[in-house]
Amino acid sequence: MKIENIGAVRVPNTRVQRQTPSFKRNWAEHASWGANYVKKTGKTNFKLFSFPDAKAVFVEVANKAAGALSDVRERVVGVLGLTAAAAAAGIRKELTPADENSKIYPMEQKGEGVYVADNIDAKPNDKYRYIVVTKNNDINLVKDPYSKKQENIHGWSSVYDTDNYEWKNTDWLEGKDSRRIVRKPNEPLRGLERLVIDEVNIPTLTKEGTFEAAKSRIDTIAKKGTATAIELMPIENTFSKQWGYDGVDKFAVNENLGSAEQLKELIDYAHGKGLNVIIDMVPNHIGPDGDYLGETGPYIKGSGEFGNLLNYEGDNNKYVRDWMTNAALWWANEFKVDGIRFDLTSSCDSDYLLRQFAVELNEHAPNVFLIAEDHRNKRPEITSYYAPPTFSHDENLEFIDRSVKSNNIGQETVPKRLGFDSEWDSQYKESVERAVLEPSVFALDDIDKYLPTSHYRIKYGYSHDEIGNEDGTRFIPKYMARHFNLFISVDGDSDASKGQKAAHAAQNLAELVVSAGFENMTNDEIAKAEKSFGVNRFIPKQELINVFETAVAKQKLMLGTVMTTPGPKMYFQGDDEGDLSYFKFFRELSVDNAKRAANPQEKQKILNQKGYDTLESVARPDCIIDSVPMGGLYKNMKQEMVKFNSDLMKLLNSSEVLAKGEIVATYKDNQHLVHSHHLKLGNEELLVIKNYGYGFHNGTYEYYGFPQGGKWKEVFNSDAKEYGGSGYSNAGREDINNMNQHLSLAPNSFIILQKV
Repeated sequence: MKIENIGAVRVPNTRVQRQTPSFKRNWAEHASWGANYVKKTGKTNFKLFSFPDAKAVFVEVANKAAGALSDVRERVVGVLGLTAAAAAAGIRKELTPADENSKIYPMEQKGEGVYVADNIDAKPNDKYRYIVVTKNNDINLVKDPYSKKQENIHGWSSVYDTDNYEWKNTDWLEGKDSRRIVRKPNEPLRGLERLVIDEVNIPTLTKEGTFEAAKSRIDTIAKKGTATAIELMPIENTFSKQWGYDGVDKFAVNENLGSAEQLKELIDYAHGKGLNVIIDMVPNHIGPDGDYLGETGPYIKGSGEFGNLLNYEGDNNKYVRDWMTNAALWWANEFKVDGIRFDLTSSCDSDYLLRQFAVELNEHAPNVFLIAEDHRNKRPEITSYYAPPTFSHDENLEFIDRSVKSNNIGQETVPKRLGFDSEWDSQYKESVERAVLEPSVFALDDIDKYLPTSHYRIKYGYSHDEIGNEDGTRFIPKYMARHFNLFISVDGDSDASKGQKAAHAAQNLAELVVSAGFENMTNDEIAKAEKSFGVNRFIPKQELINVFETAVAKQKLMLGTVMTTPGPKMYFQGDDEGDLSYFKFFRELSVDNAKRAANPQEKQKILNQKGYDTLESVARPDCIIDSVPMGGLYKNMKQEMVKFNSDLMKLLNSSEVLAKGEIVATYKDNQHLVHSHHLKLGNEELLVIKNYGYGFHNGTYEYYGFPQGGKWKEVFNSDAKEYGGSGYSNAGREDINNMNQHLSLAPNSFIILQKV
């Protein structure tokens, strides 16, 4: 709504103050933003960054507010003191008179667009919103960018109660639990080299998809012993249950998953089970649904592929950087997380924002470690493992502010060191995936290049991106689609359509192989099933079995390559169990149903692109862990995979060299597509030999690069029968040396030898 004549406004103390304000980045300053209830006084203080040239800003408080922001009629006329003529000319909808359900309070402009209103009669869970009168006389009704409780992404914010949970695992919080991992390791706390991350998505961990239900999965993860940490995909507030990368309320919990109190309880519960908790934040954009930042203040610099981009280095940028930095501090301190992973940091277009994250968190949450997803592989300084800061906290912030101010707007700026503790290693990931899926001399070259350089980075084979951004299928179906060349065995009117159909046909084939009745199916029944999957050629039963088992072996080889590389590591939920459930991209925006009703082609466009409907209610059920039951020939597969990974973790826990040893040598056997790396730490030495090729070596494998001197024994073999393998083994031998190797090495397997 708009007021044509704002000259009649008579609100004291709302004009821009001419003096330069003095704001500091101390803890009191960080904690002062948004709505802060003061228990001692029973009142609430409000603080907002809005347009520096706004005519006036108000906070409206209501006890019984309901509905969306645009659905509630306003009472602005009386407060602004407008004349009847001005009101009639500028306001095009009826305004209700003042009543007992809400009150409007003027906010005082403190300079630089900072507005405050103190000692306001507002209690926890009371509703509030801001009324911004712009220099153009528009009246914007907006939720709080600092909202810490936001039940409706289009509605009023709620006053948050920081006393909503009493933490139980205080030894963990006080640094007395040796299972806790921190950026600055000290006794008894451990460093990032002990990170083995299970990346999880709350909506698909359980059928219910809630924080409360997720505790059962925490029990499972802890019992398996296959991880030291969980990483929660974003739980920033959005419209529906989804992946979480469309968050619009950067401080508020997604109420579809549960309350802030329930999230705290889940984190506390995980700590009690010995699991560190990492939270995933999205600083590179704001989601497309429920974004009112552009009406609130100069938070936005333009639009991007996934939503609006944020104004970290444009006009009036300082408090926008502070806003996102404060979000990281909020998750670290209010929710007691152990680490924060920052999504696609390179797309923030501001390395000074990233530097500010590290400076502020190191000052105010020094135990919390920081992980970037950056993918600028020429920028190794992103992964600067922890080092004491050269300058003081204030000097660092002054440097950041001064540097941003002096740079040309829109150009990427580059501080010398960002101060993150680690980053996702995409080059390592790509080299491992290529070696496992398409073994070749070139793939071996990449393994040899990137494995030794990944020490401080997060190593992984697959994350949510590799699964869900393509076709929603996991590694095993992906390998089957590639091996059977299903792209040319399915029909489709485009390459994209054929690719999706091939992927989903492979998923159906994998589910068929592990089904309870597959073992007794006839060839005719199998052919009929394959035809129903869209496969236009017959694949015999034994060939299906052979390729499926090869895919399982390759998944173990991928996981083993990651786990035997020193430093932090990660896998995606269920991969340690060989889970076959989809992880499709799913989300739902508040306008989806209306758009689909108005234009049926909206749904068809998504089907053409993904091969499935992305609505949460349709896609999410297929993605829930264990939604594909294992039976028949593979009824024990889950237990075998868990045994494989838990035994590997036991070796990692008992062996310092696997966690933080040095890779002193590597060797490429291009003829057999075998790669080995030699680890050493003090007197402890391990040799990891990985067969990416298809050759069977029954007591016959030898290579020139075997370490000179000493004897070796086998301490792990991924092909052991207890892990579902064929049983090739070097167990019991104490005579392995460079002159007497004669190793047994199955295809798509790895062995670990320990120097005696």
